[in-house]
Amino acid sequence: MLTYQDDDFEDLLGDEETDDPPSEAIPGLATESEMAQLLGITANRVRTLARDGMLHRPVRGRYDVRASLKTYIGDLRDKASRLGYAGGKQSSNSQLSAEKLRLTKAQVDEREIKNAAARGELIPAQKVRTAWTSYTIALRQAVLAAAPRVATQAGLDRAAAATLDAELRLALEQIADKRTVNDG
Repeated sequence: MLTYQDDDFEDLLGDEETDDPPSEAIPGLATESEMAQLLGITANRVRTLARDGMLHRPVRGRYDVRASLKTYIGDLRDKASRLGYAGGKQSSNSQLSAEKLRLTKAQVDEREIKNAAARGELIPAQKVRTAWTSYTIALRQAVLAAAPRVATQAGLDRAAAATLDAELRLALEQIADKRTVNDG
């Protein structure tokens, strides 16, 4: 049966104090099944860790518990550190890594935009505004010029021509008002 002693884990786990210290001492050697029970893993995993040098087996079928725990816990700490966790919290190294990643993504996005612009896939907003303004002015002039032509070709009197002109101007104003409301 495995036993634990408070002093044995203090060096391995750090300075954290426990409220209920284990009442059993840690044995010097343990069997494969005892190591599995102690570490909370399967016997097969114990064999794999021993083969990988993580668990120390000085005698066939027996494991050096203290050395194995020290190596195993150290490895778990290293893995947690690489993942950016220290003491169950994300470390400042991880936060720094996250910031570096965010910066790198922003730089990549900026480069992709510049490349797309160089390929002619993007048009500067000012050029688009200028072009649409020109097209809008030309369209307005064409619509307003149509009223007198239609009135002449259709043989409309002055009152009907004025009504046609007023309706076209009203329609253009309503379109302009909707554009201003939607844009603003």
